[in-house]
Amino acid sequence: MKNTAMRLIALFLIFVGLAPSHRALAESAPAVVGYFSLEGQDQFEKNIKPLFNEFKGACKNCEIVNLTPYDEKGSYAEKGLLAKMKNPPAGVQIFLFSWNKRVNEQNKELVSGLGEKVESGTLIIAPTGQAAAGEPGVALSRTIMGQAKDVIIIGEALERERLLPQSYFGPEMLTALRAPKNYVGQGYSPLYFAARLAGIWDKRKAGEWIQHFKSKKLKSRKIWLDADDLLGR
Repeated sequence: MKNTAMRLIALFLIFVGLAPSHRALAESAPAVVGYFSLEGQDQFEKNIKPLFNEFKGACKNCEIVNLTPYDEKGSYAEKGLLAKMKNPPAGVQIFLFSWNKRVNEQNKELVSGLGEKVESGTLIIAPTGQAAAGEPGVALSRTIMGQAKDVIIIGEALERERLLPQSYFGPEMLTALRAPKNYVGQGYSPLYFAARLAGIWDKRKAGEWIQHFKSKKLKSRKIWLDADDLLGR
């Protein structure tokens, strides 16, 4: 009887606004994006963090942290990537990669590592990636992100719904987005998508978001769904 009475009192307080509801608590939780890049350490502070803060809009609790492994000179150190992925700081709910590569014997372990993070509840966003100048393009299915389970792959859309030249392509891509004005064609569409998603990430669990995106894509007749189609206005 005592426990029942206490629960009724708590529900009454929530109803009249004297106690925080579960929704209010969820909305106050920080949305943290963990960023992985191939660029030097200085580029994150100069370019990525300011752009994320611009793209996130009014989300005060959204933030991005650099998880890229570096050597003593501040250059990308691939050998430390898996360790960084497996042990991110507390509070990181979303991984954002700035790159994608072809799968080879040296990076196959990364494919399974990405899949494990998705299974554990981390949303992973990545670009399609591009073939280097003079290099033939390949299908997304032959890339790291294309083979990893349920990675959210975002292409870069240009004018007339074209993709960036030399982009990897395949059904594994969720959609292609145009970045906000002044940033079109610079490879920032995945960053824009991650910033938008960070503001509402707690509305669904990771697996529910993935199924939501797949359902939206399946039902749409558009060539490319835009951010509002996938995330709402």
